[in-house]
Amino acid sequence: SLRSIRKNAHVVLVALVRKSLVLKNEKDVTSILTSGFNKIIVETCNKNVWIKELQQLEKEEVAMRSMLAQQDAVLAALDKTKDLVIITDLKHNIQNKTAYYMNKSGSVILGYGVEDVINKPLAVFHQLCDIDQITKKLEKNIEWDGKVSWKCKSGEHVYLHCRASPFRSFGKETTNYIYIQESIVDVHGFPRGSVPSIRKGSYDLKSINSDGAQSARRQSLAKLHNLPLEAPITKVISLICTAQENSNDQVVQILDKVVDILRVTELYSSHLKTENIKYDDPVTSDLIGALITQGPVHVTSTRRSSNDSATVKSQPYGLGVAKMNFMTSVTPQIKELLDMSLYWDFNVFKLEELTMKRPLVHLGMNLLTHFEVHKTLGCDERTLHAWLTVIEGHYHAKNTYHNSTHAADVLQATAMFLEKDRIKRLLDQLDEACCLIAAITHDIDHPGKSSAFLCNSKNDLAILYNDISVLESHHAALTFKLTTKDERLNIFKGLEKDTYKVVRQNIIDMILATEMTKHFEHLAKFVSVCNKPSTLDEAPVDGLTPSEVSPETIMPTSAEEVNLVKRMLIKCADVSNPTRPLKMCVEWAKRIAEEYFNQTDEEKLNHLPVVMPMFDRASCSIPKSQIGFMDYIINDMFETWDSFIDMPEMLYYMRSNYQYWKDLEEKGTISFNDICKMVTTTLPKIPESSGNH
Repeated sequence: SLRSIRKNAHVVLVALVRKSLVLKNEKDVTSILTSGFNKIIVETCNKNVWIKELQQLEKEEVAMRSMLAQQDAVLAALDKTKDLVIITDLKHNIQNKTAYYMNKSGSVILGYGVEDVINKPLAVFHQLCDIDQITKKLEKNIEWDGKVSWKCKSGEHVYLHCRASPFRSFGKETTNYIYIQESIVDVHGFPRGSVPSIRKGSYDLKSINSDGAQSARRQSLAKLHNLPLEAPITKVISLICTAQENSNDQVVQILDKVVDILRVTELYSSHLKTENIKYDDPVTSDLIGALITQGPVHVTSTRRSSNDSATVKSQPYGLGVAKMNFMTSVTPQIKELLDMSLYWDFNVFKLEELTMKRPLVHLGMNLLTHFEVHKTLGCDERTLHAWLTVIEGHYHAKNTYHNSTHAADVLQATAMFLEKDRIKRLLDQLDEACCLIAAITHDIDHPGKSSAFLCNSKNDLAILYNDISVLESHHAALTFKLTTKDERLNIFKGLEKDTYKVVRQNIIDMILATEMTKHFEHLAKFVSVCNKPSTLDEAPVDGLTPSEVSPETIMPTSAEEVNLVKRMLIKCADVSNPTRPLKMCVEWAKRIAEEYFNQTDEEKLNHLPVVMPMFDRASCSIPKSQIGFMDYIINDMFETWDSFIDMPEMLYYMRSNYQYWKDLEEKGTISFNDICKMVTTTLPKIPESSGNH
């Protein structure tokens, strides 16, 4: 048949025959049409007849073939999407509906072939849990949205977030129902780095066996069990997850609700029951609400619709001011370097050298305008530049590590994370602005000493903040003090009052999240929330090995869950040094070691408690310190973060750097001076230390 030729699938084929052929034998006409021709035209010399025939072909056959071609394109696109799509016919009794179509993802996730579902009742592979509710909605031409349970060919069940929609292909009545389920696995796979996992006994998120619908739940449990430290709430959630594995669907759903309740920040914070308060007694409601609420009153929700933009005043600050072309004021070398600012191997030390130790202003303007932060906040670029200049001026250039170069490095990592598809789908423009601002200011006015040092030395900041989160509290407070005291650099001036509260709350929350004393708390919460057991069940993926399957968790939805992601984002950006290319990793190791050595020197000089006695410049082993830091802080956190954002180059550098430090350790203790010699040959020098900063 002519139609079996691929390129002829949607071509309109016309057979031109003599009149005698049509009159003599009808079988010949039938055979011509059967072979693939769309139409038979009898020879004629009449021009008008030809024109009419062509017009008829254009209106009928060509139009129909065009529609079929578009339909094939849609079906091809559906087979490429990771969402599970099922199209059924229309019956009053939904149990008797017949499946008309299921895409490739549906076959992979549920385990059924196309032949298993075509012309079969939907009940064969759908556990009819909310069927009445779905039916009522669809019969009223209303979309239904919720979780449903699908029965796999293996007998297992998977819970998927489903959107059921009525569809009208012709006429005024509904002709089909379309089910779209958000997939919990990437059915097309993604190539990963070949460097093996670092720690023996540590969870390798890409290599855990995927042997059925419970595998992803076991992955979540593995992450919880393998955290270096374990909180009581982690034990509780692990026990509940274990109980869910062998429970029926109803019990699983109930336990899911229990886990959601346990994930809130303050389990014992009181909340008013609205049914116990009279609506006509607002005074009582306000009074009791104020009395039982601790701390400042937060905005009810920090989340907005993805279609909403940041709420700015009707006449935003800077409206009408000429746009400042920042890029015209930089050298060609700086501009060329900034063009690489969204690559993980971006050389921030080169930028430090080219800008005479003012990298934050240059990189800040480049990335903030890239994300259009000035438009989101309702300010102009001149205000943005003035703000960055003041912020960078309050970083201490004499610090070997906690200076504006570190802030620029954290900003660049934050921008990289914000560019990942998973994060882009989760955060809106105001979230992005908050993340970037928090990264820029997270260590402002850092004295080059730890909070413990400030407490031991009875520093004014320690007294002011009662020895609690001393540095982080100071960074957050100074950020807003500097920003709001001068109209010329107030980047928040264009925001409405409620929007400003949201921005302030988010920035403070992220800066406070960089406190390392709460590292394991933040990590455990992130693992438990972003790997919810009820949403991670998955069927085995045909044709892929377990190490090739990278299960994608359900997107966080609540404000608290999104906040957890933002905390993890800035935490990873803050300590990303071991995941950078080797030369940068070694330079950062040298700089942080020098700063710690300075603190130890000053503690000994002033007879203060030595916070980190191992960081003595005469005896400290840099490789051992880096291996320990990576073992207990970096490896688990970045394995977890990579499983969420999918950034294989980050893990590649982390694992190769770890092996580099291990090799140095095996060769013997490497002194600080040896590390300095290794670094100075390839990277710019850092300020000489006086030992008493």
